[in-house]
Amino acid sequence: MLTVVAAIILPGLANWGFSTLGYPWIGSGVWALGYGLGVVFIWYEWVRPLDITGPEGVGGSEDSSE
Repeated sequence: MLTVVAAIILPGLANWGFSTLGYPWIGSGVWALGYGLGVVFIWYEWVRPLDITGPEGVGGSEDSSE
């Protein structure tokens, strides 16, 4: 839940805040940077460590002549 707040909600609120103050480009930049860093964090912490390889011995090998 903390990751969702940090990666989506906080950059969205910062975007809204800067836009209402008259700085829409800064708000969009803060949102893009926050959201992008959130995606990188989720990939680095949750997706990267997963072992998503297939089982050994399954599939076509190049040295098989059958």
